[in-house]
Amino acid sequence: MEEPTCAEGRVESAPVITPELPLTATDCERLTFFKWRYVLQADGFAVPQARRLTFMRWLYLQGRLVE
Repeated sequence: MEEPTCAEGRVESAPVITPELPLTATDCERLTFFKWRYVLQADGFAVPQARRLTFMRWLYLQGRLVE
């Protein structure tokens, strides 16, 4: 007797199509900060260190932190 495969009981559903909305400036900024923080953590920085460095980068870009 053959074992049933997982695909036999599966029902195919139609793909969900969402309208493509352009990213807002806020969305782009949030994604950029997330990317910076993720890269820092991937490079070995601890979560608090990555958070502080990302915040300092934000301050620098806002003109509130000078070298």
